[in-house]
Amino acid sequence: MAMSALLVLGVASCKKNSDVQNPESKEGMVKTEFSAVSNESKEKTSIDGSDILWSEGDQVKIYAGTSTEGSTFTLTDGEGTTSAIFEGWIAETATAPYYAVYPSSAAQGIDGSTIKYIIPANQAYVENSFATSTVPMVAYSEADKSLAFKNQTAFIKLQLTGAGTIETMTLESAANNICGTFSVSKTDPTAASTAVTGAKKITVTGISGTALDGTTPKNVIIALAPANFAADDLTLSMTADDGKTFTTTLGGFNVGRSQGKAVEIEVEFESYCKTCTYTETVTDICGNTYNLVTIGSQTWMAENMRCDKYGNSSERAGATLSTSFSTVYDPYYAPARSEDPAAYGYHYNWAAAMGYKNETEARAQTGAYSGNRQGICPDGFHIPSREAFRTLETAAGSGPGKHLKACDGWNSNGNGDNETCFAALPAGSALGSDVYSVGVYAPYWSSDAINGFSAYYLYFYYDKDYISENDNNKYSAYSVRCLKN
Repeated sequence: MAMSALLVLGVASCKKNSDVQNPESKEGMVKTEFSAVSNESKEKTSIDGSDILWSEGDQVKIYAGTSTEGSTFTLTDGEGTTSAIFEGWIAETATAPYYAVYPSSAAQGIDGSTIKYIIPANQAYVENSFATSTVPMVAYSEADKSLAFKNQTAFIKLQLTGAGTIETMTLESAANNICGTFSVSKTDPTAASTAVTGAKKITVTGISGTALDGTTPKNVIIALAPANFAADDLTLSMTADDGKTFTTTLGGFNVGRSQGKAVEIEVEFESYCKTCTYTETVTDICGNTYNLVTIGSQTWMAENMRCDKYGNSSERAGATLSTSFSTVYDPYYAPARSEDPAAYGYHYNWAAAMGYKNETEARAQTGAYSGNRQGICPDGFHIPSREAFRTLETAAGSGPGKHLKACDGWNSNGNGDNETCFAALPAGSALGSDVYSVGVYAPYWSSDAINGFSAYYLYFYYDKDYISENDNNKYSAYSVRCLKN
């Protein structure tokens, strides 16, 4: 693909006489019309048959002689064709050489021997085409009053198939400046350009709601700086309207000025999952080591408790829990999922979680616990209050349940994206040795009682993106997440 346009300078005679005889007055300026015609069979620019003609509102910026002050000229005739008339003001004393930039908004001035222009970092999606404002062109004439525009961009045409509705799209280079401000020789617009304040990421705007139907390709054309792209240098990232993501790499090709590269891409959106790297841990009295994560101002265990002994500084230091359910309010525990206790942890009734010795102590607390209750937690940690869970919810941001839930294990595709690295797993609940609702919800005890028989718990549900709160009998057995003091 190649492109250029011939711009002939002079007072036009194709407008109505009244327009020429009664120009507006600007001291030292003359109102002038420029005619722009194509010297090729193609239009202003094209790629694979996707042609762009001169458009309503098109503007060019003209510089004359040694002046660094450009004049803006606006299309007045020729919309939708390959020939057009531009009208504007230029100094009466203006002489060659002449330099020009299209569109006028892309012009960034003259700087010594170069002329500067912008390839935008935000490019509007136009189905099977591209917005003309994303395609800067530069022109030069040494002596006569004609200007041949030369395109400064390359193009990548993404031919997308697959299924899903696109919400966002970006294209990013690891090594090349593909957008931003560039400069090119003002006397040779075909020369190689240089990045002045280049950037490596282009965002496609206006693409939200674009549906892939599984059959007909959607063509997305992106204008970018010419470059030799190594294998995997470019990363295409997309999100769907349901939060799923798609990422792929492109490269291994060279795209020069006015050249296009078409790439076929089969889009398969997948659920996003944060890859977490944990740098802090804590070890309980049983010898189990747990990852820690800081979310906002709080530091939490990123795993469920799975110990049957109380820590050295606990209210029941040295005591060991029983799995006996003979007296329902007395403390007991049960593996949350016997085949994978390391991942799902243990279930504790409220007395066990809080470190109470028996039913009498457990039922004696009838409201919120004042201070930090270590209970079954490791030394330096405590059972979180309801307020602590609410602080966590706020810190997790919009749709907190999604960001706090683990990326797998949840029923009916209710997985989270684990953006916070809290990694809540749906361990369900227990009553004695019976475990219920694994995969459905993840209940966690709080340190707050509602009365002698019931206490509050907070829970995540497979089809909810927020933290819910409820109360239940203190003999129910739930998971425990510990909060650092």
